[in-house]
Amino acid sequence: MNNRNSVKWSVFSGNGASFFFLLFVPAFLAASGVSAAEAPLLAPSVERLTLEGALRDALENNTDIRVARGEEEIARNGVHIGNAGLLPKVSAVSSVSWKEPGEGAVSELESTTTVAELQASYTLFDGFGNIRTFTRLKNSGRLGALLARERIETVVMEVVRAYFAAANSLDQLDASKQAVDISEERLQRARLRAEYGQANTQELLSAEVDANNDHVALLNARLGRESAMRSLNVLLGQPVGRQYALADSVVFSALPPLDSLRLGAFEANAGYLASGREVRDSRLAMLISRSDHYPEVSLQAAWGLNRYAGGRDAGLDETTPGISAAVVMSWDIFNGRQSAIKTENARIAWLNSRLLHDRAARELEQELRDGWDSWLNSREVLGFEEKNIESARLNFSRTRELYVLGQVTGTTFREAQLNLIQAEKSRASARYDAKIRELDLLRLGGRLLTPFEEEEQ
Repeated sequence: MNNRNSVKWSVFSGNGASFFFLLFVPAFLAASGVSAAEAPLLAPSVERLTLEGALRDALENNTDIRVARGEEEIARNGVHIGNAGLLPKVSAVSSVSWKEPGEGAVSELESTTTVAELQASYTLFDGFGNIRTFTRLKNSGRLGALLARERIETVVMEVVRAYFAAANSLDQLDASKQAVDISEERLQRARLRAEYGQANTQELLSAEVDANNDHVALLNARLGRESAMRSLNVLLGQPVGRQYALADSVVFSALPPLDSLRLGAFEANAGYLASGREVRDSRLAMLISRSDHYPEVSLQAAWGLNRYAGGRDAGLDETTPGISAAVVMSWDIFNGRQSAIKTENARIAWLNSRLLHDRAARELEQELRDGWDSWLNSREVLGFEEKNIESARLNFSRTRELYVLGQVTGTTFREAQLNLIQAEKSRASARYDAKIRELDLLRLGGRLLTPFEEEEQ
């Protein structure tokens, strides 16, 4: 918001019987929301924060973003052939077993068996379940990256909204200060006029009520500014009491045509791509479930010491290492239809994921068109607000001159004042709303994080 110049009132009544002293209104500060008395003390310690700087801080410090990156790393770590059962399993085994036969047994001798060996096993074939499991792990890794990017983009938009909400709160505070200064000036003038008998009690009381209302609005605006700043700090991962001098200018970027955005969205939108990965994951889960219908063939081998002795004689004395190997095949001929039910449920889950993917495509199309229309509408609204504020300023300036000359009532002056303040507030809100809708379109098109990704490369 532009600085307001000081205003002077000078009124001379007829016949030279009375005159009014000059009344001075301090110049208004910019949208920082700091009073003139506070500015020299706070200015050195308040840093300037741009939207780009806020996004960098959020990408580095925001808790949700850091958690999303941790979950992405977990998904990447899971992509390993060992998790799919494609590597052999090697174990060290040691055991001592003692047997005492009961009465009537074939052998009535006690025996002790001592074993210490290395055992290895490897699955040669399990109906391609291990191979498909590894393929599913790779798909899960890519899905994890997409879900993390979707979450990061959501947080980035939250930061954008919080930043512009804080900037807007500063503009609202500046407008409220302007309203207070104008109302205080009007109240002072009404008091002077009342002293000289040129104003009635109703005019003075009306000026007092309007001034009080503007003071209340100023208090609420200050509260809103502090709350908006704290919300922004939480998202940036900064101390909640930290203060910034926010950029009060908005730079709009040229967006590509809607058709171009649409094509890019179906190729790069994180949420839509994640939906496609979930379809692939469900299909792989269905194929893995079918592996239960095939036999499993595994290779087992062991090397070590094995001693059998009579009585209670545990130990490995007088033994030499031996080796053993076996090829084992197992096939569940009947397991209570567990495999069939598992496969059928996996097939249904795959069909459901395809339905959800189709719905995700329609929802993305809807969001794009709604976002595009909202963006166009916001730009038109901003254009009207820009024109409206010029008209409001001219109207207030003219009404003020007439009010000084006593040709309009305090009610008319108040109406012009309120129109000006509302126009100032509406224009500020319209600017930030248009920028937010622009960035949200970039998010839908999968281009929101492109500048930061290019820098990392």
